[in-house]
Amino acid sequence: MPRVKPINLAAIDIASYDLPATGERLLHDAKTPGLALRLRASGARSWVLLERTSGRTTRRTLGSAALIPLDAARRMAGMHPASSPTLSAPTSSAPLFGCDTRVADMLPRFLASGTKGRWKPSTLGIMRAAADTHILPALGRRRVRDITPEEVTRWHLDVSAQSTAARMALSTLSGLMLYAEDHGLREPGSNPCRGLRKKQRGHRGQLLPAATVKRLWATLDAVQARFPDACDALRLLLLTGARRSEILGLEWDRIAGPRAALEDSKTGPRTIWLNAPARAILDARKTAATGPLVFPAPNGAGPVRNLDRAWTAIRTAADLGSLRVHDLRHHFASVAVSNGIDLRLVGQLLGHHDLDSTLGYAHLSTAALARSATRVSGIIDRALRGKAGEARHA
Repeated sequence: MPRVKPINLAAIDIASYDLPATGERLLHDAKTPGLALRLRASGARSWVLLERTSGRTTRRTLGSAALIPLDAARRMAGMHPASSPTLSAPTSSAPLFGCDTRVADMLPRFLASGTKGRWKPSTLGIMRAAADTHILPALGRRRVRDITPEEVTRWHLDVSAQSTAARMALSTLSGLMLYAEDHGLREPGSNPCRGLRKKQRGHRGQLLPAATVKRLWATLDAVQARFPDACDALRLLLLTGARRSEILGLEWDRIAGPRAALEDSKTGPRTIWLNAPARAILDARKTAATGPLVFPAPNGAGPVRNLDRAWTAIRTAADLGSLRVHDLRHHFASVAVSNGIDLRLVGQLLGHHDLDSTLGYAHLSTAALARSATRVSGIIDRALRGKAGEARHA
């Protein structure tokens, strides 16, 4: 990808800057070395940090540009992992919390508590940015024990009106209040953030029509020779419900029989369960494998990272409209829920961190519940009519 001349990102409108027609484009910041705005044809805008180590350039995603302002991204790019210009890490000589401890005094300790595996580095970076941008300016001088639900409600409304980072800001503040309870600065159960929605829950997925899935599968067969990696990856996405990054970054030594044990994913370590068709795809690729990656990049530098060009061609050939690659994951979950699989099990199959993430599919379980209710009522009815044998064998 050709490198463009660095520009002052403060001089452009990041939210409306033209997206590339295909693939992605990097806009390098002239003020902060290594910081770049990544624009993707899909509409995603995110901050990335380019670092030079051992003669190679690596990318580290800092977070969404819709959630993290430029100033915060610049601070994140320039800070040490354990510290921030605004939220410095506490030292071992820091005094214990007193009853008059303020939000600005407690935040560094709270965030530092997550540096040892509690949160992923990227999540911690976004939390720091939310604290820096929204919590400290409004609540930093307030005593932790004096924060009230009414005050948090007004603050949350203000943040929601001016930023899309309200969810992360609320989640960070809520975690801080629980941390304060743990250290005796607030009464147990007094979290003033309780009752406010951290996440809008809606209908996340829908079943793709059978005809659509058939057209997609037939198209993958037709263009296999042209896009072998993309076709195999898309089939695995449809068959496993895994995230794109999890499939493209898959390593052979992580696969053992019917499972792939990932050391790290969006939500931490997790298992991808491999059915027979998925294992057949992997077995075919294994015969031609020459390295540790299931989907190595053509130049050998890491895994394949982009399916956009192939997906655009496949989607057009299959007449799939605006269907996204991520919709294949939604379809997998929708099939599971619609066939009566418990939401908790579906969440484990998808690698969700908590049940709340899976509840967006709950509307799809109505038909499965109706079938189950009909079956149960039939068993009871037969039992009441004295047909015990039929009830037992129903």
